[in-house]
Amino acid sequence: MPKVSVIIPNYNHARFLPKRIESVLLQSYTDIEVIILDDCSPDNSREIIEAYAAKDERIRLHFNEVNSGSTFVQWNRGVELARGEYIWIAESDDFASTDLLESLVPVLEKNEDVVLAYGQTVVVDESGDRIRSYQQDYDFLFKGKSDRWKSDFIVDGKSEASEFLIFHNTIPNASAALIRKSSYLKTGGAEPKWKLNGDWMFYAKLLMNGKLAFVNSEVNFFRTHPVTQRQTANLTPRVYDEILHILRFIRENGHPTSKNIWKAHRIVAAWWTGSLFRQKWTLKTASVNFRLFWQFLLWKPWLPLSLVLTLFFYILSNLTTWLGIKGKLRKWINRVIPGLLFDPEEKEIE
Repeated sequence: MPKVSVIIPNYNHARFLPKRIESVLLQSYTDIEVIILDDCSPDNSREIIEAYAAKDERIRLHFNEVNSGSTFVQWNRGVELARGEYIWIAESDDFASTDLLESLVPVLEKNEDVVLAYGQTVVVDESGDRIRSYQQDYDFLFKGKSDRWKSDFIVDGKSEASEFLIFHNTIPNASAALIRKSSYLKTGGAEPKWKLNGDWMFYAKLLMNGKLAFVNSEVNFFRTHPVTQRQTANLTPRVYDEILHILRFIRENGHPTSKNIWKAHRIVAAWWTGSLFRQKWTLKTASVNFRLFWQFLLWKPWLPLSLVLTLFFYILSNLTTWLGIKGKLRKWINRVIPGLLFDPEEKEIE
């Protein structure tokens, strides 16, 4: 039986598949099987997948006859097919260094109570060119606490969820993680009906059952696109119901402080207000947003003022974009108030 089952769930990523598959097949750790699932892609993904399978006997294929509509359904199906002790969900548009498994497998082998080990992620553009290390994101999101990601660590899962995961999904990309299969099955798997945050919820459930390990090595390359599912989904109110569910789960099963609970809800309220003026409004979304308003108001009493300020900055952002000075204004603001804004496209400073 292979030690690691590599699951590649694909939908319409034919142009990225060769680099993804090759970065798996060329791993220096070779005790693997590769399960490639295609969710009825309309491009030539199937042709590419079958060509690789014909050349490497470690590859097993699963083609859906009907589109599942969810990457998390594909996660669960891949794990059902897996024969390995450990699971690597290698998303089809990402790629990895050849030593990803070599870096992560020993951590799970030596520490039976670790349910998930992950490495550092590098954010790349559509062409695969480096944009930044995700360490910059940690530095922005967790000011004063981000140095922990500059070295290896193993921590209690409930503590991690209560102190960090409650604020953000700190495992930014599934492709960076190696999961103990028995622990995956114990959680009941990922949320198949969730639109966006099924991975975040899955990690929260997983961490209630063991420890988390991090390896400070840039082993995963997370590809961003001009318009991604995440960007689109963030403009629908449904995702905020998902996040509130995650916070409630951590609150009930972990041990977050009252301060962290309040802070986490205020952060999500800010995300929600930031999306309101970019959403496509319908009677249904209006009803959901009205309900969310009253929910967030309990955690953030000054929410009406936040909505007014958000509208002002939304208009200002559109105006500065129209005038062609938005980039210069952002740089000026960050000079006046260092670290206030984060530019996801900003190149790393050497």
